Amino acid sequence: ASMVLSFCGKKVMTETEDEVKQKYLSEFEGIATDIAKRYELFPSVVLAQSAHESNFGRSKLSSEFNNYFGIKANEGEEKVSLDTTEYIDGEATVENENFRKYSNPKESFKSYGELITKAERYKPVVEAKDYKEACIELQKNGYATDPDYASKLINIIEVYELYKLD
Repeated sequence: ASMVLSFCGKKVMTETEDEVKQKYLSEFEGIATDIAKRYELFPSVVLAQSAHESNFGRSKLSSEFNNYFGIKANEGEEKVSLDTTEYIDGEATVENENFRKYSNPKESFKSYGELITKAERYKPVVEAKDYKEACIELQKNGYATDPDYASKLINIIEVYELYKLD
């Protein structure tokens, strides 16, 4: 349901959760598709993963530091320290981690493409036959510690019909 807030007689529309998500997906569809094609990945997976990792562009990491994939910083890279939820033996715990900072979203998407295609452990992701297999391989090969990671990505792809981009 949509909500109308009134301030000093002015009507201010607040977007519904679904509108916020749709807006993110249409705004980032182009960049996700470009990067996916350049690195021979599935556009649906790139877009869904960026949406999930950035809470549809609302996380502090994405909105302030242009990191849409939760990419951790290596020694000597520009970084920001933020709290993040990690799963250790299936238990959610909050950890403080160093994340990479990017000057714009495109840089973040390109960095993701390089990470997935250059890191040996993600080879099965690149070789996946479809988006489901790619999502399962991302989880299996340690992209995230969340035990439901693959199903969360697949859900975004199916709810928003992102497979049409592949």
